[in-house]
Amino acid sequence: MANYDYLDQIIVATCLIQAYNNDSFYNPTTNNHSGFAADGKKYLNGQLDLLPGSPPTVQYASWYLEFNTPTASGPEPSRDDIVTFPAYGIILLSPVALTILDGGTPVALASELKMWMQFALADEYMMTDNYATWLPPSSPPLPPAVQGFTPSGLSYADGIISIVYTPDPGNQPPALPPPLDVPVSGDSSQSHMVVSIDFSQDLAYLDVAL
Repeated sequence: MANYDYLDQIIVATCLIQAYNNDSFYNPTTNNHSGFAADGKKYLNGQLDLLPGSPPTVQYASWYLEFNTPTASGPEPSRDDIVTFPAYGIILLSPVALTILDGGTPVALASELKMWMQFALADEYMMTDNYATWLPPSSPPLPPAVQGFTPSGLSYADGIISIVYTPDPGNQPPALPPPLDVPVSGDSSQSHMVVSIDFSQDLAYLDVAL
């Protein structure tokens, strides 16, 4: 089977990756960086944050170690074999995936850009499209309120990719049993949501505007 065709999709947002001298993610020593840097190593105030031992060992981010890992949805890899974060590249956001392309090697055609990492949109994935908020306990128990979102915007800075979501038609209040079959204020979110993938802290976090 062919790899996922990330270039010929509907692209809703793009942004560039470019290393700057004042970017601590790319210049951890000169900018007193704390956290993981683009080289995959962990720093504390600009110095390598070594694990104790004899000799002390370097701490690496999970994204540095997990290349060529097959996705659960198919045979295509979600990582290339380049382990360090790209110094130059482009990020493409489609309704179903986020793809980081490595622009470190000049190419004649955009289709020749190497994929560095890809996140697929799926339930229970880091880049998910549905969230459930449980209502307070009741008798009989009520179903969860399903929060549906669609990727719509994108930004990148200092090792952090932020994906902006807007509510989609699946963002609905729960179907309450009679006589409670009316929407309840707060059951469905109609605000934007942001999922930030933080490569410097090796984690992702979620913000929902109220």
